[in-house]
Amino acid sequence: MTAIWSRAAKLWMAVVVFAAAPAGAADEPFAASKSAAALDAQIDWSRARLIAVQDDGRYKTLDTFAREAFGAMYGKEHLPGLSPAASLMEWLFNRDAYLDAPVIRLKDKGVRIHLSAHMPEAARQRIQQTGYMTPRELADPVVQQRIAELEPMAPMVTAMRRVRGAEVVSKFMDQMFRVVPRPRGSSDELWHTMQELQANLPPELLARGGLFPGMGGGAGDPIAGISPDQAVKAMALWAGLWKGWSAGDAEKVQGAIDGLAAFLPSLAGEGVYPAEAQRSAEASYYAWGKFTWGYWIYMLGLLLAVPAVVTRWRAPWLISMGLLVAAMTLHAWGIGLRWFILGRIPVANMFEAIVGSAWIGIAVGLLIEWRYRTRFALVGAHATGFLALVLAGYVVPGGGTITTIMGILDDVMLRIHTVLIIASYALIFLASVIAVIYLFGYYYHKSAARSAEFGVIGAIMGIALWLVVGFVFQPSAEMAGDFVKNPKATLAFTIAAVATVLMLTLVARPGASPRAIAGLAGLLIACITLAIGSRGFAEGMAWTMTGAGTLWALGNLTGIALRNRAAWIGGPVPALAGAGANGRQRAGGAAADRAMMAASEAAMHKPLLAGALPGDRAGAAALPFWLQQADWCHLIILNMVFVMLFVGTILGAVWADYSWGRPWGWDPKEVFALNTWIIYAILIHMRFVTKDKGLWTAWLSVAGCLMMAFNWCFVNFYIVGLHSYA
Repeated sequence: MTAIWSRAAKLWMAVVVFAAAPAGAADEPFAASKSAAALDAQIDWSRARLIAVQDDGRYKTLDTFAREAFGAMYGKEHLPGLSPAASLMEWLFNRDAYLDAPVIRLKDKGVRIHLSAHMPEAARQRIQQTGYMTPRELADPVVQQRIAELEPMAPMVTAMRRVRGAEVVSKFMDQMFRVVPRPRGSSDELWHTMQELQANLPPELLARGGLFPGMGGGAGDPIAGISPDQAVKAMALWAGLWKGWSAGDAEKVQGAIDGLAAFLPSLAGEGVYPAEAQRSAEASYYAWGKFTWGYWIYMLGLLLAVPAVVTRWRAPWLISMGLLVAAMTLHAWGIGLRWFILGRIPVANMFEAIVGSAWIGIAVGLLIEWRYRTRFALVGAHATGFLALVLAGYVVPGGGTITTIMGILDDVMLRIHTVLIIASYALIFLASVIAVIYLFGYYYHKSAARSAEFGVIGAIMGIALWLVVGFVFQPSAEMAGDFVKNPKATLAFTIAAVATVLMLTLVARPGASPRAIAGLAGLLIACITLAIGSRGFAEGMAWTMTGAGTLWALGNLTGIALRNRAAWIGGPVPALAGAGANGRQRAGGAAADRAMMAASEAAMHKPLLAGALPGDRAGAAALPFWLQQADWCHLIILNMVFVMLFVGTILGAVWADYSWGRPWGWDPKEVFALNTWIIYAILIHMRFVTKDKGLWTAWLSVAGCLMMAFNWCFVNFYIVGLHSYA
């Protein structure tokens, strides 16, 4: 065993290191940015990046403003080869040099095709392949006319909103850069730009057009509370920054930008300018990528947790536990920084809900794993952290931008309600991971070959779905780059789905063919997908079914191979590989298994939260002990979900009663939240009447997770209701 498993462990570690190693190289600067890149390298931005900017209803640092502005315009937080602060200065002072630079990001492929259809071949190919357009191309009257035509179209609303956002930033960044605070008035009143501050200059300077050409004459009323001397000092620093940047004078830029960082806070009224500690925390939070890159640590821990489950070895378990603690610490630090920046618990938008709830679920998983050492909670915790941070960093709209909270939502009762609901959602996903492990082990134990066959059937159905998508969705003749569904497809596949359900009710009886049930289940999923889904959703479902089915089949075949070679390997068989082995294969390890089971049961009685019933183990007596452990561990989490969902829903109704005037309004989010809780109510009570308690629990847990995902994702983004803000 030692030689073979040692080589296998080394190979596995090599795969882990390769998969976890981030790659990437710095982008080459634009031709117009060469001098700015050289200047940027000589500037210390540590003080300047903390200058407060009022934007989008809140105060943010200059560094944050630059990252968010360029993220909206360029799709990245800075121009290639420049820091965010240097990118901002370059755009404010040298914008005309980028009129023919590809800096306008067009994320949607259909939009690229629409807006570039009339352009020369070279420009059209560049835009469609890279997704970038120049400001001059965007200002083209034909492009503007096409944008105006596309904006009212329902399928294009979100995409065109992004295009308009990029256009606004590229044209009006100087007007968005509000760094001059109000000396008088409340903290939420609108700040001013440096151009507007010119109105406070002495009359003789205004008559000459200000301190330097290009800023305009300071039109508008003077800012109340700012003296001419203060205006002269601030404008002189701004003029020095402008001239120094244009001349490439690093010393002049450094002095001017540091002077502004020191002087601008003195213009603010008492308690208006954000505290330096808060601004420093925000700059660090954004500089560290909002800490979503912690998914690499979760992924590495997950890759080690899997062999810890299969082999029951202690070394990968200890390393994976250490990685989980490290990832959780980094994760918590990011949440804590965001909390400190906002001054409230960060649960007001999708990014905050996903990141915050995931940490709570991971913490529960860690506690369960540390107490019961089952390995299943460890896999679930790492999977929860990995998926949450990937979704937060790459999928959630807005990319985690810090936003203000609606006044009606700033309520203690609502915060408690929100924390309970999102925490229960994290536990739902954690439980579903354990449910999948249980289902795999259960069917592997019953018949590994048949379980592998089910995986193959699922993969085949996924491939078939992918092939059918090409017939159901056809390219639109009116909207290049888009696909439209065949008008008859929705009705046809809805009827097919209903017919499949009827066939399942007839076939799913004792002694029925498992192949027929598996095939009909896959067909039902495909029909529902084609009936209600878009092309992208259908393709995603096809890939999911193909990938999941393939992995399921390969996992079973690998277990069979390891089990059949147990005698040749020598020594104890890995826990999962040995499940379901015949008597002769397991003879050498049977006594050890009985001893392990007795020791485990003596050391770990069934937890109270697992909902023990008289004779609860009777139906599971033929299952391996590790599957019973998985069931108990699973049920602990599900009981917590049941209680937290119930209490969270009730508190939400209480808050809605005194905020909206009614406790229940049949809002889509409310309805599907109740549906989710009903699934878990059925799950908890199903264990009283079923024989295969763990099997039913696992399947209902997966169903509950799917309902939760539908509620949190589809209902939030595609069904309008009072909860659309969430």
